[in-house]
This record gives sequence, structure tokens and C-alpha cells, in this order.
Amino acid sequence: MRLTPLRRSGLLGAATMAAVATLTVVTTAFATPDKPVLNSGDERAVAHDKNVAEGHGDVCTVGGLTGSVIDKAKLTFTGGVANVDQYLNITAVDAGVTVTGVVVKGGDAFNVYLAAKLGPLPWNKLRSPDNNGGNIPAISHWYACGVKKDQTSSSSSSSSSTSSSTVTHSSTPSSSAPSSSEVAATTTTTKAVAASGSDNLAATGFGSAWMAGLGVALLAAGAAVLLVLRRRSAS
Repeated sequence: MRLTPLRRSGLLGAATMAAVATLTVVTTAFATPDKPVLNSGDERAVAHDKNVAEGHGDVCTVGGLTGSVIDKAKLTFTGGVANVDQYLNITAVDAGVTVTGVVVKGGDAFNVYLAAKLGPLPWNKLRSPDNNGGNIPAISHWYACGVKKDQTSSSSSSSSSTSSSTVTHSSTPSSSAPSSSEVAATTTTTKAVAASGSDNLAATGFGSAWMAGLGVALLAAGAAVLLVLRRRSAS
């Protein structure tokens, strides 16, 4: 059967559409879905999706935290029972320590609360981020970071002294020798600068399997074009 120009155009169009459709289906099937956006559920906190545990040496470096893990015996708190409670309330801190922040984990994510953003005690309703269903998971574990009070003072003490002026007069008119001395002390003040850090995590994109889909689509398009050329030569 002889192919007219109109039929050739139709076959080429059909082959192109088949290739595009194949590529779309393969790409959609093998695409890696984006991770859901984390919701801390609390404007005082920043959510993270890594795992943290008290036993790791860097647990007080995430999210801008500093110091080391504080013994819970130095805190007065309610709630926070693992796999039971959804909230933690910290009402007091031992006078010997300064808390820099609190980490509350539940589900697949955790919230970092910096003390500067929490403000003065009490710190109520500390929680973990929402889970994928938009609900508040039970707290799996939590800990506080901080430093001892004697480590937080970085201002040197200042002192100043001024000697009194002394004037000596002789009994004779021809001899008088006033003298005075004054020593001014220098005050040096050093301000501590709190270390800060950030931990932003994001993972999106597609897997490498889309290249296989592209290959399949190209093979389909090539087969269609070859079929058109063979029919044209046969006619």
C-alpha cells in the first residue's frame, strides 16, 4: 500500500505521541517523591528530620545548640514520659547551670528549642513536630543542653585606684615644692559571644531511573520512524 503524504504525517505524529506518553509514564513511575514539609507545630521551635540520641557526642550541636547534655536531675519538669506524653513542661533549672536549649523528639523528627527564643521560665508545652498525618506524636525522648554557670562568665573584674595628691610646703619663703601623683586604672571588659549554628536539611528530586524511561521512549520513536521509512521504500 502506497503511503500518501497525509498518511506519513499521521504515522509520524502517532509515533511522536507514543514516545512522549511512554516517557511520561516511565518518569512518573520511577520518580522519587519529595519529602513532606516538616511542621514544628510550635513557633518557638525549628523542626529537623534527622535522628538524635543523648548518647551521641554531637547532640548539642544541632540547630544552633551549645554546651553538653544536662542531667535531668538538675531540671524541674512535668510530662515528657517516653511513648506516653505529647508535651513537656520545664518549670525550673538548677542554679548551677545555664540551659542553652531543649530537644524534643517524636516519630521521625525532632524540634529544637533555643533558650533565647523560649524566654524566661516556665517553658510549657514543648513538643515534637507533627507526623505525616498532621498529628502530634508521643515524645520518644528529650534532653536539654547547657553549661555550668562558672563557664558562662567571661567578663573580667575591673578595678581602679587613684592616689591622693600631696603638697609639701617648707617653713622658709625661698623653698616650696608641691608634688602630686595620680594613677588611673584601665578597665578591661570582655563580652561573651554565644556561638550559633544552623542545621537546615532538605532532600528533593528524582531518581536516576528516569534515564531508563528516556531510553525506552527513544527506542519507541525510532521504531515508528523506521516503520514509516520501510513502508515508503516498499511503495
